Amino acid sequence: MGIEEETERVGTAHRVAARRGFPGAVLLAAVALLLSAPASAQPDPRQMSGIPLPDPQLPAGTITVRVVRGTLSNNVPDQAVELREGDNVATAVTNAEGRAEFLTLNPGATVVAATELDGVRLESQPFPVPGQGGIRLMLVGGADPPQPDAPAESGTVNFGSDSRIVIELGEEVLNVYYLLDIVNWRDVPIEPDTPIALSLPVGATGTTLMGGSTPRAAAAGAQVSVPGPFPPGMTPLRVGFVLPYSGPSLAFEQPLPAALESLLLVVEKWGDMDIASEQIARRADASPEGADGRTFIFAAGPLVAAGAAVSLEISGLPHHSRSPAMLALGVAFVLLAAGAWGAATPDRSAPAAERRQQMEARREKRFRELVKNEQQHRAGRIGDTKYANRRRVLMAELERIYAELDDEVAPVLPSPAAAGAGVPPVTSQSSSAGQELAPQDATK
Repeated sequence: MGIEEETERVGTAHRVAARRGFPGAVLLAAVALLLSAPASAQPDPRQMSGIPLPDPQLPAGTITVRVVRGTLSNNVPDQAVELREGDNVATAVTNAEGRAEFLTLNPGATVVAATELDGVRLESQPFPVPGQGGIRLMLVGGADPPQPDAPAESGTVNFGSDSRIVIELGEEVLNVYYLLDIVNWRDVPIEPDTPIALSLPVGATGTTLMGGSTPRAAAAGAQVSVPGPFPPGMTPLRVGFVLPYSGPSLAFEQPLPAALESLLLVVEKWGDMDIASEQIARRADASPEGADGRTFIFAAGPLVAAGAAVSLEISGLPHHSRSPAMLALGVAFVLLAAGAWGAATPDRSAPAAERRQQMEARREKRFRELVKNEQQHRAGRIGDTKYANRRRVLMAELERIYAELDDEVAPVLPSPAAAGAGVPPVTSQSSSAGQELAPQDATK
């Protein structure tokens, strides 16, 4: 690989990362990874258009501008190129290799290179003329358009080598971004044999199609699709979603409907966080200056075949322990259960005086019922059998009451009202209460 091709690949890494807001130190990691990638993974030339690249092998103050149409092999000869410095404009014509060369320029002056190709004006970024060495840059126009009536052909498209997965950390969530380029390398529209549809990882929420994505893309829940046919060149697909997690690690997979020409991951790193995947061949960590102390993990790998999945495990994730919440929930459950049990269970810890009052009230009630039973029998309102049965039940109940009072109070006489009704005394000290309240005594 010559120095021009190598510097062009470095320029691609710089431009793509700069567009996406990665700081300078992070760019160095991206450049190192891309330079170590196989030479067969060529980027889209349009990503390199207009980027000035220093070349120390050129004479001082020399600038060469290469004009291509669509691909690096499609040079544009005899093309007028301008180099503008303020109001001063120098013009040169490209040679057979598509290069226009400008010499004897003022070091430090800010210039812009431009040309008009196929009715479209192409301009470079403004850049200063170096005092040492020179500058190389490319101006890349669109590929030759296909015939307007050319029908779409069946075939395959790929996710280009500039595609990447970017992961940032939120509050116990991963903010995941798929920055994908669907590439059709042919000169006619392609209808893929396999539809371009992504089923996002399990648990993905908040699926969003981001700015810059093709308007043909559609998202429904965890499904993202882009219908064909795909025109020649690159069709951008930008997808964002949220992936919650609850522990120190998270593993997920992303099946791919088309081949990914090369794997590139950019992951924001906190603490001891790390990533692992059998598909990663190279990685580099970068702690950029001026980025609030953030660190990024850059990882790259070879082609991922269509139908396969990108598999990734992230460990060391910052998270809050669930133990305090579970403990609080358990305590709340115990308190609720205790309250419910207490509400349904009689109070066995009432003071002795309260229990004695309750039993005395029951005793007085049974005495009144006994007196009423005697009076009804005397008046002939109830027969002998009913009278005897009722009297036996009331006497048994009084025996139980006196047995309960036996340990609480001394022997108690019936109330004056009961005694005045002709019911003889009953004591809890005798086990023959029924004999003391003989029928003949109660009816005197």
